[in-house]
Amino acid sequence: MGVDASFLKEETRCGFLVTEKRKKIWRTELGLLEKFDEVCRKYHLTYFAEYGSLLGAVRHQGFVPWDDDIDLMMFRDDYMKLQEIAPVEFTEPYFFQNTYTDLIVWGFSKLRDDRTTGIEFTDMSPDFHQGIFLDIKPFDDAPDGKNFSANILGVQQDVWQTVVNSENMRRYLSGGVQFQVGSDILMDLLNLPVRERFRQFEILNLSHFGTSERVNFIVSEICKRSSSRRREWYSEVIYMPFEYTKIPVPVGYDEILKIHYGNYQNYVQNGSTHEHTFFDPDVPYRYYMEHPEKIQDYTI
Repeated sequence: MGVDASFLKEETRCGFLVTEKRKKIWRTELGLLEKFDEVCRKYHLTYFAEYGSLLGAVRHQGFVPWDDDIDLMMFRDDYMKLQEIAPVEFTEPYFFQNTYTDLIVWGFSKLRDDRTTGIEFTDMSPDFHQGIFLDIKPFDDAPDGKNFSANILGVQQDVWQTVVNSENMRRYLSGGVQFQVGSDILMDLLNLPVRERFRQFEILNLSHFGTSERVNFIVSEICKRSSSRRREWYSEVIYMPFEYTKIPVPVGYDEILKIHYGNYQNYVQNGSTHEHTFFDPDVPYRYYMEHPEKIQDYTI
């Protein structure tokens, strides 16, 4: 995608200074979005802008000025298909990262540009990819008080705990603590490698997909960090302007944004969720992993 040089010029938006460096980070992320969209169209996969990117599309027709990333969501069935085709479709300089590629448990995936730097973890090896990224979160069914009960969420929570809290789960089971899932099943899971435990968590979520009137990023649902949304709000895709391109948003964007932000037309300058990430859109992350003393200025 050709980008007019004027896009990179420093400017003030909504009283916030958007530096040339931030613009370069945005340009990299928009390039990732273009590649991601190309692959999703090829395989007929649906995705939506979510969280701050949804707010940016609706309110700013682009990035929220003080934001520094793009958040996307997909329903579980398309997300699982994406994971299958990703190794073939996302080749250098792109890297599709998740628990199966780099041993870190997020519950979601990232698409990275290895020609750049977006270091979130300074103690990782150079083999851990840390280019600038997009976040892609799977949305699963959530309790709706009808077809999808809180008991199912309890099963998901137990299986998730075997992935992220294995030592405590072993201790609890040895102490006779009862869970929604039977003790024998949980012990069998705990005896599997962590990636296989995580795979079983994803298979469990897929097995219940399409049964509820409500959806959410299930890890947030388990941890009670966010409210679920009505599935019908994602029944159609609307393409909205986003900087010099367009991005798909769910038809129920107004209701979704109200859940997240209340009166979302009010401008509130908050720090980004990646405000402690070290960004350099011009230098590959491997350089900084080999020269960690250069990681000093987090200002963008």
